[in-house]
Amino acid sequence: MHIAFKFEYIHDNGLFTRLLKRIEESSDTSLRLYSEGHTYTIEASGDQPTLETLAEQISSLVPQSLFLKDYKIEAVDKEEDEEKVVLQLLDASTPFKVPYCPECQEHVVSSLNPFNPCNVCGFSGTSLSLKELISVTNIVASTAETFFNQAAEVLIKQGEITLPTYNGVRHFSLLDEKTVELEGVLYCNPTELSKNFLITQGELDALMMVEKPSIRLKPKLMFRVEQELEDPFYPLFFPDDKITLAFSIALKNKGIDAVFSDKIPTLRVASALEEHLIIKQGRDMLPCHVSMRLKNPSFCAYDAFQAFGNSHGLHVDRNIDLKDKPFIRYVANSEKIQEKNAISFESAHAAQRSVVVEHQLEGKSLCGIHLSRAYQSHIFSFSKKIGYTPMVLFRDEDIIQQRDMLRAIEGMDEGGTRLVQNFKNAFPELYEKIERQQFIHHTDISDVTKVWAMAASFIGLYEGDDAMKSCEVLEATAIEFGGKSGPRIDYKVIATEEGYQLDSRLAIRSAMSFKLAGLDDYLLSFGFIDSLADFLAQQAEDADANIGTEGVTLSGGLFENRQLLMRTYNALSVNYPIYRNERLSVDGANVTLGAITLGSEV
Repeated sequence: MHIAFKFEYIHDNGLFTRLLKRIEESSDTSLRLYSEGHTYTIEASGDQPTLETLAEQISSLVPQSLFLKDYKIEAVDKEEDEEKVVLQLLDASTPFKVPYCPECQEHVVSSLNPFNPCNVCGFSGTSLSLKELISVTNIVASTAETFFNQAAEVLIKQGEITLPTYNGVRHFSLLDEKTVELEGVLYCNPTELSKNFLITQGELDALMMVEKPSIRLKPKLMFRVEQELEDPFYPLFFPDDKITLAFSIALKNKGIDAVFSDKIPTLRVASALEEHLIIKQGRDMLPCHVSMRLKNPSFCAYDAFQAFGNSHGLHVDRNIDLKDKPFIRYVANSEKIQEKNAISFESAHAAQRSVVVEHQLEGKSLCGIHLSRAYQSHIFSFSKKIGYTPMVLFRDEDIIQQRDMLRAIEGMDEGGTRLVQNFKNAFPELYEKIERQQFIHHTDISDVTKVWAMAASFIGLYEGDDAMKSCEVLEATAIEFGGKSGPRIDYKVIATEEGYQLDSRLAIRSAMSFKLAGLDDYLLSFGFIDSLADFLAQQAEDADANIGTEGVTLSGGLFENRQLLMRTYNALSVNYPIYRNERLSVDGANVTLGAITLGSEV
């Protein structure tokens, strides 16, 4: 019997090369390893018991990954060895390091010893030692197990502790301690997670990926009250390096499920319907190289990322040394400071181009949906004959504060004036709060985010001055709704000199009407998300009528909202293929890559 184990792994970070070599080294069976593009293959011959043993070994060592798209076992014809290209281990200096492989995880969980080197997960040498941890914490211990148990006791007694980890020096604090402002929640006991946070199976699966990303989750009411948690969402992550893993196991053994932590994973993802979106780029996922070649050297910097391309290919990183190379510079038209002799571009177009490059969609007619939290959102279409055609702009710069929205609705027509007066009569206290409320913090946000922030104020969910937090309060309220559909919020466009633009007045106006009709906060909040997904589907159909759409591209950080992502996929996938970034974040690094290829459309 001759079988092949095939893995489609779309990242070139070397993880599967190292992993397959480890399997070969530990197997009693002679194996043949080779790769073709993004497919990594293990071939083996033997009787059924031998191959079953090998399959069990492989299943225990191969981790789930954001970049592992397919895994299958096939019966194949035996081929001569010389017809295969045997994989070689990458050089030990390869910068990519996953937090820990399954083998290392099992060892740390059983021993609380995180100091063993490993070539698979990238720690080819011990970069930290027990001695170093002792010198920083002044905890006297002869073994790693003793050290981490004592460190857990220090945290429990003192409320906080600082530890060196493979991800930098971390400060940990009990959830009910307000010692310093920390970034996120380290969860130590996965079996208890669903009791304390609202989480889907897809989000749990994402947290357990070998890359160990963070996920934005809402704490449940009882847990929120017990721990005095104030924010609507918290970035939550499982241990993302071996030292943090050992410490979390010690905490779990002492009954501590979760603690505050800084230095949270730079990788952040969202998940819905088995789709995992990279919201923020993680450590060691850059540099990213693409074989596409450019005729003219080009450079773009956007949102802390840089991209450079020339006849040798494309390159994305956080800091690229150009060594005085000449290039064409691309600058987003949303940038406040425009550089001379630079080519301006629409960030939404660049985001779509990055998806086209990733999925080799050159020449296809596409509808682009780019919904960003912090930057301009945009819906548009692209076809080879026409180019980029704007469909919906999100640029309402006149309505900044809640009272501006009240005046704008009053000035629409007689019905608007009457609606505002009825709202004032029915909810006098809420009306006065809306009149006085002002967003001071995080006001430079996209108009879609602004609409949701405004809605939270008009529904009566938020009274503060942080626009982004107001938006998240609406999202957090909506996530509690368990139904399948919400009220129809009016997402409609109006014609302006710049083009068709979303009319935010109509969306808030419909919210006021539904509140007057007595709809509860959860249903009304969900309506803003549910109706937006339907609006996006209608825009895709309009694009199809104009250009014959062959697919829809999704990008932008607003798709971190699980409900919006799920509803949008449900609404669009019936009629169109959906494409998104798989190697890069959906808002940031993708824009830099796409920008330098603008003008290369065929």
